[in-house]
Amino acid sequence: MEVIGLEILKAVGRFFLHPLTYIFVIAAFWLSMRRVKRERKEFHTRVYDVIKRVTSPIAIAIIFGASLSVVILLLGIEVPVGILALLTAVWIVLLPLGHARWLSMTVAGSIVMFIIPFLPAGGTEYSWLNTWLAEIDSASILGLIWLLAALFLAESLLILLDGWKQSSPSLLKSKRGKMVGQHIASRLWYLPLFLLFPVGPFSTEGWWPLFELTSGQSFGLALFPLMLGFQAKVHSAMPIDGVKKVGKQLLALNLLVIGVAVAALFYPVIALAVPALVLIGRECVYLLYRANDKRQLSMFTRREEGLKILGVLPHSTASKMGLQIGEIIWKTNGLEIASQAEFYHALQQNPAFCKLEIIDLSGEKRFAQSSIFQGDHYQIGCLFVPDDEFGNLSSRALRSAVVIQRDRSDIVVGDSHQLDQKESELESVDDTENVPNESEAEFANPNEEVASSIDEVEGDTNPEEKEVNIPVTTEREKQLDVAEDLQKKEGFFDKETKSNEVAYGQAAGLSAFYEEFLNSKPAKNTWTSDFEEKKESDAEHKDGSNRSERKRSQMEEDNERNDEDN
Repeated sequence: MEVIGLEILKAVGRFFLHPLTYIFVIAAFWLSMRRVKRERKEFHTRVYDVIKRVTSPIAIAIIFGASLSVVILLLGIEVPVGILALLTAVWIVLLPLGHARWLSMTVAGSIVMFIIPFLPAGGTEYSWLNTWLAEIDSASILGLIWLLAALFLAESLLILLDGWKQSSPSLLKSKRGKMVGQHIASRLWYLPLFLLFPVGPFSTEGWWPLFELTSGQSFGLALFPLMLGFQAKVHSAMPIDGVKKVGKQLLALNLLVIGVAVAALFYPVIALAVPALVLIGRECVYLLYRANDKRQLSMFTRREEGLKILGVLPHSTASKMGLQIGEIIWKTNGLEIASQAEFYHALQQNPAFCKLEIIDLSGEKRFAQSSIFQGDHYQIGCLFVPDDEFGNLSSRALRSAVVIQRDRSDIVVGDSHQLDQKESELESVDDTENVPNESEAEFANPNEEVASSIDEVEGDTNPEEKEVNIPVTTEREKQLDVAEDLQKKEGFFDKETKSNEVAYGQAAGLSAFYEEFLNSKPAKNTWTSDFEEKKESDAEHKDGSNRSERKRSQMEEDNERNDEDN
């Protein structure tokens, strides 16, 4: 027991010395950060944080890793260091693809199985490389294909049991150009796996191991880091239903893989059919499901009545109320809703409390209610398909849109009320004009008939001098006053509508200045040349001197006449 315990401690130490242990963690954080960035772009928030996304699959991955380790140790599958190095190199090459489905060790292991027959047995300049190549050349192919089949079985079960959890909502455009929703199910399982490697304190006993060891009769333990991945897009069904459908298809493929692996024990020639089935069959399952899913209508689309929930934020008000993906919010605080703006407006009717009428996944109505606290999500933690093709709005943009929509509705209601009032006033005026005035007919002068006949004759002879005398009474004056008021109101409304078309700001000041300049500008015929002005001034001066001489001569004549009289 002391030897076994010491070897297990050494295996754990080798686990932390392996570079893949840290590369896996970095890759998981990188993919989670990409997912968070996309969610913030589409919904202005993230659903799950990076740490939660990376650490949540650890528990079930450790359970499957321990179970798979027991199976591998019982079968006695030995994996040389050269195989582990080649597996690591192939996985690192697949890492830049950034797709969780391609980062599974079932893909890298299948590729390694096809590379092994083409590798030399040695002959390089590096001794360590020659050692690895020799180990790869002498490795048991049957043991490797059974290891691959066991990994593929574990991956299928993990997809079926855990692959649908923490799916990420996303947006895409349909064939008609409409914005619809989908869910991206993506998981990375970090499996620490105990493997047998050559040279160690353990030795073979009787029937164990089942497969031939390359190092003779001794071996040791190594805790090797492995990663299994899964990613699929689902938009025509619930995420759990779509992912479980893929998992069941992969599990059915496993039966074929295990059958071929058993046949390879008796016919080693067909051993390479196992990695071919895993690699090609696995991708065919994904591609066929994706093609079938695209042909169907999306489950998450805009509705004429109600809002379908595309996602629910964890630890939010919606999560506490038990809202689930795919349910429909029919009413909010007693108001029917059909858009995010209406939902936000209905929530503002009572900012501290909300009561929802929900249509669940089975089509039954139920009620959910909860208090709303400061700092809660502006849509109580629900994510929806956008109201238009421009995408979802942030809290500030949605609040502004609701205010603008309310102001527009108030303006439309006010204008329609004013138009109705004007029409009613015009109808009343028309009715009063069509009713004959009995008071005028009663007090009319009988001589007016003769005068009117004479006026008609004169009007026929001289139509330009025709005059019509309309008797004016108090009732008629009231009618004229009402008509005048209506004309003033119409002029006011016309002025208001035209005011929106005239210049404003600095342009309005320039227009006023230009009009003032035109009004103050003298006529063209008032401008005279300097010669004409001088000529006119000389003429005025000459006329003045002539008048003074005539006045002086007349005064002299008057004086002489007075002297003669004396």
